Amino acid sequence: MSPDELIAECWEYAREVPMEQHPWFEGIIQHRWTPEEIIQGEVQHYLRVRTNPIYFGYIAVNAVAEKQYGLMEVVLENFMEELSGDRTHVDIMLQFLEEYGILREEADAAEPAPGTMAAIEMLIGCCQRRSALEGVAMLSFVESQHGGPDGVAAKVYRELRGHYGFSERAIETYKLHAEQDVGHGARQIEVIRRYATDAETQEKVLRAVKLGVTAFTLEWDGHVQAMTGRRDFWSGTAPLRLRRPSARPPSEL
Repeated sequence: MSPDELIAECWEYAREVPMEQHPWFEGIIQHRWTPEEIIQGEVQHYLRVRTNPIYFGYIAVNAVAEKQYGLMEVVLENFMEELSGDRTHVDIMLQFLEEYGILREEADAAEPAPGTMAAIEMLIGCCQRRSALEGVAMLSFVESQHGGPDGVAAKVYRELRGHYGFSERAIETYKLHAEQDVGHGARQIEVIRRYATDAETQEKVLRAVKLGVTAFTLEWDGHVQAMTGRRDFWSGTAPLRLRRPSARPPSEL
């Protein structure tokens, strides 16, 4: 398929589980969750975010090992935005919890919900065992939905600040996502266009995109599980489409 057809198919899959309609984000935007519930969900968010250096590190190492120099530039740019400076993304995420009396030691000792555990293992496993391009693809469509002035992070930020009254320092993580993720996502999708040109690579990229969309959906499930104490998993907004092999009648076997 052409690069445009590949990107369109990736988006088609991502839209089966649209981020904004997930109960975690929709509940904030529609004011269904209490402030106390949101903080419990953010503990799970922190548990996942603190693993960013692990899987970003694997993507960067793989890009170097594969001598994917054009890809390496994008990977390192995103890596530096996430992990460099006086405060890393993990530090900014922790501000939310600290402002409401949850210290790093307590957050680190919190038990991950089932969805959170699954998401962490999937993200790290993908980046450790698959190519750098697949690691980038895993993140790209989720970040594209999250970033920008009309993205999910910006909408959540407005409600957390305006309706719920959380401080700007506490919810800085969502402001950061709104500002950075649109660039991350666009750069990463452009890399997919450039490098996923043969059928084998395109199939790997598509599978990585599906893994990433699923992993992050499970992460948000973990937020809701921690708030409600229920082992619920969101089913998305469209039937699951699976490519199945064609079955032959017994007479042909």
